[in-house]
Amino acid sequence: MNHFDKGLDCYRRKDFPNADFHFKKALIEQGLQAETLDYLARCRLMLGDSRGASELLDQAMKMKPTWEKPYEGKARLYADRGEYEQAEALARRSLMLNAEHADGWAILGYVCERTVRLKEAKSCYLRALELNPKLEEAHIHLAVVYYQTWEPYSKCLGQLDRVLELNPRSTEALFNKGLIYKDLRRYGASKTAFEKLLAIDPQDREANLELAELYKRDRQYSKAEQCLSRARTRNSNSYDGRGGGLN
Repeated sequence: MNHFDKGLDCYRRKDFPNADFHFKKALIEQGLQAETLDYLARCRLMLGDSRGASELLDQAMKMKPTWEKPYEGKARLYADRGEYEQAEALARRSLMLNAEHADGWAILGYVCERTVRLKEAKSCYLRALELNPKLEEAHIHLAVVYYQTWEPYSKCLGQLDRVLELNPRSTEALFNKGLIYKDLRRYGASKTAFEKLLAIDPQDREANLELAELYKRDRQYSKAEQCLSRARTRNSNSYDGRGGGLN
């Protein structure tokens, strides 16, 4: 397996530090290629290096100016910064180049969601899922939009369950599922969702805080303190599908 394939395997598993390492090696091994630059940029974005990500995406655009992926990637970068006007322009540019690009519809949906154009966001996410039914982020954010527009809880949970069928280790789906069950006052189910999440990522700050609150409610004070202790060290990624969550 060459370095690009190793990087791709790590990226799909959300092991971004190792993916970054292998994609850098692939650039040395294979020379500058737009696809490698694009994946390396996405790793940098998830690792918090927005400047490095931006430079890599600009390189990819110069190499393949009619390829939709770098524009969509840069839209994510601007969305992560909260610069939604620039993000929307880039997302729409990506879709002008390829209207069948599911990720482009997903990021446009996210921008619409964050700028409270929920009807448009819903339409974008549904289009993304029509093109790619396995696109996790679109399912997650569609659940969020359903929640925000007072759709039945069953529709919200159905989207999150679909994500967990695709990826049982989706912390974003488990987090939002925990919040929905908490809102429904199904505290046992909420606790189970957050416990499953923390079995995957014990340092997730928001999940630890939510679970601490539930443990306190059940007078499990030692467990609550353990969660609060873990929450003191924040573990956060950039745009990961959770932004704009139910809380």
